[in-house]
Amino acid sequence: MSASKQPEGFRTDAELQAHLAALEANAPAEEGFQSLDDMGVERRRLDELKSEIAHLRDAMENLRTRLGAVAQQATTVVRSNLDWADASAHAQLGRYPWAKLAGAMAATFVSVRLLKRLPLGKIARVAIPLMIAWPDEKSR
Repeated sequence: MSASKQPEGFRTDAELQAHLAALEANAPAEEGFQSLDDMGVERRRLDELKSEIAHLRDAMENLRTRLGAVAQQATTVVRSNLDWADASAHAQLGRYPWAKLAGAMAATFVSVRLLKRLPLGKIARVAIPLMIAWPDEKSR
């Protein structure tokens, strides 16, 4: 610095004051800055949120574990029910129960198709008088 107490780079005191005024105008206002107390409150709130997120993650992991156990139990129940149904079918129908059941269903289907083709009106006209006369013949 020189002996006249002026900073280097400014020729007059007016230039210095103009420069300082320009810097002050461009400087952010103090209202935009947070105080240390406000930063402490925000820090505590952030810590609380982090703690809550950790708690929710633990709860979700616990629920996933429980859901896995329930799914495994459901699988076991379904398997045991299938084993019981298979054993019951074998006990009632012997060997190859599912094939026998399928055969019975196919025979029923074919029988119904054949019955639909029969002229039931004509059969009923002949059969009803015979059925009415039958008890009279038994009583003689």
